[in-house]
Amino acid sequence: MNTTAVNLKELLKPSPLPQFRVRAIHQIEITSMCNLRCKYCTHPHMPRAKQHMDLTTFEAALTWAARFSQKYGQQELNLAGIGESTMHPNFIEYVYRAREAVGDNVRLVLATNGLLLTEEMCRELAPSKIWIWVSLHRPEKAGPAIEAAKKYSLLKGYSSDPSLAAIDWAGQVEWQVTTPVKGSPCDWVPNGRVMVMSDGRITACCLDSKGEDGVLGSVFDDVEKLKTHPYSICGACHLKLNIPGYEQ
Repeated sequence: MNTTAVNLKELLKPSPLPQFRVRAIHQIEITSMCNLRCKYCTHPHMPRAKQHMDLTTFEAALTWAARFSQKYGQQELNLAGIGESTMHPNFIEYVYRAREAVGDNVRLVLATNGLLLTEEMCRELAPSKIWIWVSLHRPEKAGPAIEAAKKYSLLKGYSSDPSLAAIDWAGQVEWQVTTPVKGSPCDWVPNGRVMVMSDGRITACCLDSKGEDGVLGSVFDDVEKLKTHPYSICGACHLKLNIPGYEQ
């Protein structure tokens, strides 16, 4: 597992692109593994490693999430990335570690395909008050998962995005882009939001399947000194940056 800190001297060199200081660990990808191979998702062809996040990396990510929450009022932490979080062998433990780190005033959020979301799991998760979104990938699994989450007051909603609010993952897959979502403003780069990938590296966007030029650093760097910026997939993204001096 790559937990080597990125060279900050190189990262902090002047850039011709607009840059924004990191202000929120918005997502932590506790695993980049998945139990489905959806055609409309980049995961089946994702070139970066598919692995579970280890505890040392997760604790480092939570430390930064808690710091940004206190300093900038980060309101939400999503424990999902390009993977199925419930597959992590320590999933429930990680949820409670996250809750302890960010406190009760930060929304703890999870998106899941529901394949592994049982009533027993929901019962164990109930005290954490995590908000769960269930994606309707497999109705025969999603239905019972939704009912279980409802029973324990964990269900925030369900997602039929591949049909009703489809995206092509910033040009990374061949899929339609639904008109209502095309051109919506990007909440990531201009607001300093980032995602921690399963190997501990920090990327500028949750759609980043490659983990290449979007990588800003690592949770083992001084994250407060990192700056996010537009990168290769931004040009093909359905979201608009609306940053002065940046053509998209």
